[in-house]
Amino acid sequence: MKGYHHLRLFTIFKRKVRLYGLKPLIFLLYLIFPITLILSNTTSVNADESPFKNAVDETLMYFKPLKGTIISIEGKKAKIDLGKKHGVKNDMRFTIFREQAPFKHPVTKELLGNLESIIGKLHIIEANEDSSIGEIIEGNANVGDKIRISEIKINLLFYQSNTSDWYTADSYYRELKNTGRFNMIDTSLDTSDPNEIIKEAKRLNADVVIYVNIQEKENKIALIQDLYWVTDGYRFGHSENIIEGYVSKEAKFADKFYKFYKEEPWLDIELPFSAKLITIADLNGDKKQELIFATDNDIGVHNLYESKDYESIEKISLNNFKADEILWLDSIDMNKNGRDEIILTFIKDKKVESHIYELNDKSISLIFKYPGFLRNLNGSLIGQEYSPSNGFEGPVFNFIYKDGYKKGDALKIPENISIYDFIYIEIPPTRYILTYDERGYLNLYDDSGRRIWKSKESSGGFLKTFSKSSPTVMVERGEWSIKDRLFFKSSEALFVKRIPLLNMVKGLGYKNSQICKLYWNGLTMEESTLINNISGNVLDYLISGDKIYVLSSPFLGFKPEKILKGENPLKTTLYIYSLKGMYY
Repeated sequence: MKGYHHLRLFTIFKRKVRLYGLKPLIFLLYLIFPITLILSNTTSVNADESPFKNAVDETLMYFKPLKGTIISIEGKKAKIDLGKKHGVKNDMRFTIFREQAPFKHPVTKELLGNLESIIGKLHIIEANEDSSIGEIIEGNANVGDKIRISEIKINLLFYQSNTSDWYTADSYYRELKNTGRFNMIDTSLDTSDPNEIIKEAKRLNADVVIYVNIQEKENKIALIQDLYWVTDGYRFGHSENIIEGYVSKEAKFADKFYKFYKEEPWLDIELPFSAKLITIADLNGDKKQELIFATDNDIGVHNLYESKDYESIEKISLNNFKADEILWLDSIDMNKNGRDEIILTFIKDKKVESHIYELNDKSISLIFKYPGFLRNLNGSLIGQEYSPSNGFEGPVFNFIYKDGYKKGDALKIPENISIYDFIYIEIPPTRYILTYDERGYLNLYDDSGRRIWKSKESSGGFLKTFSKSSPTVMVERGEWSIKDRLFFKSSEALFVKRIPLLNMVKGLGYKNSQICKLYWNGLTMEESTLINNISGNVLDYLISGDKIYVLSSPFLGFKPEKILKGENPLKTTLYIYSLKGMYY
């Protein structure tokens, strides 16, 4: 088993080289690393030692290529000449074919076979030793019709729960892919509802969904999987396999070993304008997401699926919209019409207001105004009032949509927590709350509102900070601020950390930024760095699918070389990182 341990590390190394390209130092390691493994251990490795073997074999059994014939029919039930000894099992699905006219060579007239037409589908409900009974679920069949599970690859949507360990899940993903039996399909969908996953699978033309949930049980890793036929959402397979925990630990070790080059952006684009915030939205309801940029008074839209040309970002002017500064950009489908609305929260003339816009007939229309703050929290619209003296005023509350936007109940969160301060951390059976405080420290609260952890150092401060108004200039009442986004992904929380040019002198600017992550181990938060040395200052960031988008401004807010060239020095840069190799 020790030999397999080393082989896994080497496999991860090769995969990351393919993803990020070879550099001289990496190439040297590429040559040295396998030699080190050979010298350190000469144990032979057997493929059967794979900890995923049972799970892979159980999955493959449903898709074993088979050919047979229908030998009798009674109503919608058909008997076939294949049984358990041939590899048939309950819930398999065969395609039913009917032979048509013979097919001859156009020149020699030699008989090459018979043309076939697809008649329907047969679902096995009773597998016996020499024969089996199936239900005809599509079409009509006759005695003598052929049945087949083709050797053509199965289109498989692989979906893992958001609480699963990404390293272990990806190892299993790759073992399934390496069988050569599946075309593996990924999705950026984020849900725990099998019905939503199946709907997504239909959109992506998948044949089968495999829903993977990886849990820790008695110091071991359990891989729990469910298999669904996409056409009707029928669950045909459920299994639970114990996997040795070193699969995950091993990958994490390799991840740290090679992190010096994994953090390079997959792509960086200098935007043709000074964007301040970004979000993701499906504006026209075509199930394709757009990347939305916000400047001070406009928004830009880029279709992630149709173009890689960020120079051609479509600029959309918002009628009569003027702001001193946009504070927050978000999206949500509040009215459930299949099209995301854009949420803009901004400050103008020392007053805060939020607008909600929707795309109608190729134009953006204002559909709701609120004199305060708005935000999308896990698919729900939440709000909070504004006052010049305090910034955030009163409780954070839900909005409901019923013939318009209506104020709902207050959220049960710790006191003095504002609308942009927090996210929920779902670690069953507890829902924790991770929050920023005004000094940039992170705090974790349990579901009773008790603080159980606080970070040892500040995240570096926030970009949008405002003074609380006071009746006299002789009295300073402090500040309120718009916090950075927090994300929760794969049991870890993500946050921005800024490194000042000189310690304790943040006013001189930030020399670089980081995207860091926190993992709750049951006793404390373990901190590590996801992306290091982001040039300049992170303005905003988001996660979509297997990519992380980071919007950054240059050091000191402008690029001097642009001035010398007579170009706009205030442009911002969009860095796109692949999460492959970071999470999986």
